[in-house]
Amino acid sequence: MNSNHIYTDIKISTKTIHSNASRSHKHNYFELIYVLEGKGVHIINKNHYDFSKGNLFLLTPEDIHNFDVKETTTFCFIDFTESFFVENPKKKSGKAELSGFFKKLEYVFHNHHNTNGNIITGNDELIYEVLINKLIDEEQNNRQYKHIIVQNIVFLLLNLVARNIQENIIVHSQLENPKNKVYEIITYIQQNIYEKDLIKIKPLATHFNKSPDHLGRYFKRETGRTIKNYINDYKTELIKTRLKYSNLSISEIADELNFTDGSHLNKIFKRAYGKTAYQFKESID
Repeated sequence: MNSNHIYTDIKISTKTIHSNASRSHKHNYFELIYVLEGKGVHIINKNHYDFSKGNLFLLTPEDIHNFDVKETTTFCFIDFTESFFVENPKKKSGKAELSGFFKKLEYVFHNHHNTNGNIITGNDELIYEVLINKLIDEEQNNRQYKHIIVQNIVFLLLNLVARNIQENIIVHSQLENPKNKVYEIITYIQQNIYEKDLIKIKPLATHFNKSPDHLGRYFKRETGRTIKNYINDYKTELIKTRLKYSNLSISEIADELNFTDGSHLNKIFKRAYGKTAYQFKESID
């Protein structure tokens, strides 16, 4: 069983592999892989992960992977193409806006290294199975409102993946140090990175029931960085991702991430990477 359908921003396909290992290959896009049937080993960047029915994997650009199947295995692949990343048409202001999908995918992309192969955790196996099978059903049947239904299913899947990753980070941090709450602070900052009024020191301190001075000292002691430095560092990671995988201009990125202007963004970016965002963009074009 092999089928595929390409929407303007999402490609959905199913593929059956009968035996032996597939050839290693690299993608230039993001991909979710769900195991519909079968079992084997998924090799990602030379790391080996056993898989079976109901497992879900995330691949990000530049990941190299292949499968070594132990029995006939069927996968569902969800690929996010380039146009997935930016709203289109542009808003009335004339500026492009990073899509809500990619804002969610950003969090997943910058934290997926905290997963150990299979993403699904807790009691979410059934809902993933239902959503993936509904996605395949919509792809195979040309029914009314198919495109919007597919987009909403994918957005729900990304939210579930983000929650699983967040819970995994917090659980592991609490196992290492039950009293350490720094990952909760980091997660809160990452998830509210576009809301500048929520990640200022006073609102942050209020949210975590600490005084501003106490929160600042605690964060610096646990991470070696001030909260302001961490926010700027995380923003530079987001800038780099956007420059590589979206067609937003420097000024549009600056606006989205609440920089004063493109010059302010370039100053912060150069401090982190030794080159301006313009220079980085030119180097990858």
